[in-house]
Formats: sequence, structure tokens, C-alpha cells
Amino acid sequence: MKIFNKILALLFPQKCLGCKKENEILCPDCLGKINRPDTPYLKGVHITANYQDQIVKKALWMLKYQGVKQLAKPLAELIKERVWKKLETENWIIVPIPLSSKKLRYRGYNQAELIARELSGNIRTDILFKKFHTKSQVEVKDREERLANIIGSFEARNPEKIKGKKIILIDDVCTTGATMSEAKKVLKLAGAKKVVGVVVARG
Repeated sequence: MKIFNKILALLFPQKCLGCKKENEILCPDCLGKINRPDTPYLKGVHITANYQDQIVKKALWMLKYQGVKQLAKPLAELIKERVWKKLETENWIIVPIPLSSKKLRYRGYNQAELIARELSGNIRTDILFKKFHTKSQVEVKDREERLANIIGSFEARNPEKIKGKKIILIDDVCTTGATMSEAKKVLKLAGAKKVVGVVVARG
């Protein structure tokens, strides 16, 4: 399989999503040119990029729906450069926003977890869980419906592991903030001292 992959790489070299440079999936130059958000911090969420930027939109879509897992690394690098340096992350627990078991089985991976693992080794996936499947927030256009769609869908387990701790929630995209808000509420009720969110982009 490795030999086959090497042959494929020679015949069809990876090209940067932005400048088409070969052997780069998202080169540092194009990564640095991704539009910054007008509001980098909103309702307790640190936002790295503007979702309307075509490169970041394509990168997130490919990571989420096309199985291009290697995009997690450059997107994490973007977070490190623009957000991570502002946070004292050493004593924080990093928790990716979970998928429902149904969606995880269908996709095979959680894109938020892939990004989180590129950011820190202090990842906990045994804290926050999605209790049941909900519609994708992208599919729900009305803000009030989005809030209703996500309410009660998360649960915290092993609360003794987060009692009095500070937590950073990681997700790929934030739209209305309903998902982050609900996850924060659940973690605080479970005993977390402080919870902030970090996302790649805000739509």
C-alpha cells in the first residue's frame, strides 16, 4: 500500500488549495493570507478566520466531508498562530466538540478531534458526549431552531476529572454559537471552573 501511495503521489502530486504549489496541501503563504474575522472573540469563543474566505471554506469542507484528514494540521497551525498564543493553554484541558455515535460511525472520525490533537497532547475525549443525533446546524437556517435543535444533546461524564478545571472547547465552525453555548453550559454544570471556545472559522 505504501508503494502504491508513493506511485500515486508521483503521478498526481498534492497541490496547495490556494496557489497550487505541488507537495503542499495548504502552504504557509496561503495559510497566512486567510482572512481574519471582523470579530475575533465573540460570546466566549475565539475565532481564527472568516468562513467566507474561499480557501478556509474549501479546506474545512474537504476535512469534514471528503476525508482529507491531513488538513487538520495546517488549520491547527492557523489556530496556533492567531489564537493559541493568546491563551495560557498549559493548565487547560482540551475538549473537542463530540459527534453523535451515528455521525461518527458514518464519517469515521471527528474533525474537531483531529484539529485538537494537532494543538495539544492534553486532549480529553471522555468528558463531553453527544447523547443523541441532531440535524447538522448548517441544515437549520433559523437561529431559534438551531438553539432548540442542540438543547439537551450533550452530557458530561467523569465530572471528577474536570471539577475546578479550565477547559478549551475546540470545533471547526461556529455559526450562531448555539453548539458552543450548550456544551459550555453542560461542562460548567459538571463542575468546570471556566470554559472558552476556539474555532477555525465563524460562518
